Amino acid sequence: MSKVSVLDASAVLVYLQQEKGYDRMEAALDAGACLLTTVNLCEVLGKLCDRGMPSQEAQAAISDLGLTIVNFDAELAALAAFLRVQTKPIGASLGDRACLALAEQVAHTDAAPIVYTAEHAWTKLKWPFKVVVVR
Repeated sequence: MSKVSVLDASAVLVYLQQEKGYDRMEAALDAGACLLTTVNLCEVLGKLCDRGMPSQEAQAAISDLGLTIVNFDAELAALAAFLRVQTKPIGASLGDRACLALAEQVAHTDAAPIVYTAEHAWTKLKWPFKVVVVR
């Protein structure tokens, strides 16, 4: 079975903007299935457009990555909501919790995923999956 990775918006942006940590993201993208929630997709597209990228180009950049986009449905929304108390000490945003909720969901149905993020604070909490900080 190939490795399953769950990507935070910050990690995708590191890759797309070729920032420090780009190589770690490149390895993750080459290693197996990479999942991204629709909430994190929204974040990435918004940031790219904020930085002047035309919307069609931003969508093409995401499409070219070959990610599996996971709908932020009622089940993930509930998981993200329930993470609010646990993640309050690290100031996790809705986008952060959407990513973490997907990772928890995958961890309960498959081999533990690896979560890629640029958020160092995530490593301060215990998770049923590995967190890799890309920069």
